[in-house]
Amino acid sequence: MKLTIQVMVQPYTYEDLDSALKIAEAGLEKGHEVGIFLFCDSVLAINSLIKPIRADRNIPEKIKNLIAEKGLKVDICGICMDYRGINTDMIIPGAKSSGLPELAELIYKSDRFINFMA
Repeated sequence: MKLTIQVMVQPYTYEDLDSALKIAEAGLEKGHEVGIFLFCDSVLAINSLIKPIRADRNIPEKIKNLIAEKGLKVDICGICMDYRGINTDMIIPGAKSSGLPELAELIYKSDRFINFMA
């Protein structure tokens, strides 16, 4: 099964991204193909320069590990990145800048689509 998850809200203000990552990890462990599309403020989650305090979770590190160890695919809205001052040198390894045409294709080719939005 192919699963695509879209997230739109800030990574450290709400828990939408945490929920998306838990669903993605569960799907990957069961052998499914899973992709996440980061849109709007959720693009902040792939900024490799984020340094969370010790008591908080390190979302970029979690995403980086899921990409490297379990094959998670991560697409990031390029326009959203530009708007928030994130360039490709700042994103975690394995994530890629993308756009709405790619999101449409991901949705079309997915068996299931989950959208976490504001």
